[in-house]
Amino acid sequence: MNETDTLREQKKKNGIRLGRFHAIAAALFAVLSLLLLLSTYLTGRGFSRAEEATERYITAQQAAADMQAASDYLTAEARGFIATGNPARVSQFFEEVNSIRRRDRALEEIEKILNNPSAYAYLSAAKDSSDELLEIECYAMRLAAESYGLSPAKLPERLRTITPDDADLRLSAEEQRGKALEMVFDETYQGHKDSVNQNVSLSVEALIDETRAEQLESAAQLLLMIRRERVLIIAMLLLALLLVLSTVRLVTRPLQNYIRHIRLDETLPEEGASELRFLARTYNEVRAQNIRRREQLNYDATHDALTGVFNRGVFEKLRTRFDGQDKTLLIVDIDRFKQINDQYGHDVGDRALCYVAALLQESFRAEDYICRIGGDEFVVIMVHTGSSLREMLESKFRRINERLQTPVDGLPPISLSVGVAFGDRENPGDDIFKDADTALYRTKSVRLGGIEFY
Repeated sequence: MNETDTLREQKKKNGIRLGRFHAIAAALFAVLSLLLLLSTYLTGRGFSRAEEATERYITAQQAAADMQAASDYLTAEARGFIATGNPARVSQFFEEVNSIRRRDRALEEIEKILNNPSAYAYLSAAKDSSDELLEIECYAMRLAAESYGLSPAKLPERLRTITPDDADLRLSAEEQRGKALEMVFDETYQGHKDSVNQNVSLSVEALIDETRAEQLESAAQLLLMIRRERVLIIAMLLLALLLVLSTVRLVTRPLQNYIRHIRLDETLPEEGASELRFLARTYNEVRAQNIRRREQLNYDATHDALTGVFNRGVFEKLRTRFDGQDKTLLIVDIDRFKQINDQYGHDVGDRALCYVAALLQESFRAEDYICRIGGDEFVVIMVHTGSSLREMLESKFRRINERLQTPVDGLPPISLSVGVAFGDRENPGDDIFKDADTALYRTKSVRLGGIEFY
């Protein structure tokens, strides 16, 4: 086999590089996504323009309505004052003219938001006609004020500047009111009112025409952009389909096969994409190591790290597992252990703990459980035993304490105090551990290095 064939065989063994394949697909997706985002952005801009056109139309229509409403309001207030002589109507009339200024604001709003000369021209003409009405209304109100005998000093400045004609001043009060009313109801006045209404209507029609034209243009642009988006989405769907099919062949099927072998706790076959083949090789190498580590972890989880006997977690489980009259529980405490640590150091204390644990393991059966449950406290659980072992336990711990009194490897003399509770004891408490602890307390109160039974 030549070098070319060797390289070809090596590539076949390694398989397709999934990273490179996905990089190409990701680049294509990125390009299509950017194009789609640009298209959606432009579509959004188109919708925004349509919304803005509609909002401008609504605002402009409201402005036109305000022009109409303000003109009608002034007419109503002028007619009200002429008919009743109520000065409040005059105040409200000029508050609209000078403060509220709906007619002026409507014209300003139209000029600000629209680029529609026709709509503005019609509304401006409506404002001019309304100003003509204002002149008539002011003169009529001034004449009515004269007929009611209101002092000019109490009238708004604009009415004070108006001087009725001599002929009107010579009329009686009733005739003056009659003429004032006629002025705000005659054909001239109504002609100006009709002009206001007509120009407002024409302004609204111009607004409608402009809005419709903008919306039609926006709709055509949106339709074009939506078609482009459809093409881009179809292209992305085809690319996604290609990715799915390739992923099934290069990833999904090999992974399913891996899962089956993992469940059977078998080595993995090297197949699929190059990365998965590498993963299978690595898994097979790690699998053997994990088996060894799992065994070590199980041991560490159940045993005391210092002494090697069972830990408190195991003891708590044993308390619930073993029950009845065929067990014996011993609590073993190292006497004056704190003094050993303080006098000789913690290193010596740790060695003493290990020595005690080794003696307990040596002295009890393999089926018994020896646990370290505290700093200087051990528990021994003997199974299938009873109170008949009392003398044997006394003898056993006598020998253990004799050995502990003889220093070994530089250790100081040590003694153990023991409390024992049998499963078949008389008058048992709620918990055999508490009964053994009671016996231990009695031991320490009588003499250290002894053993007491509950």
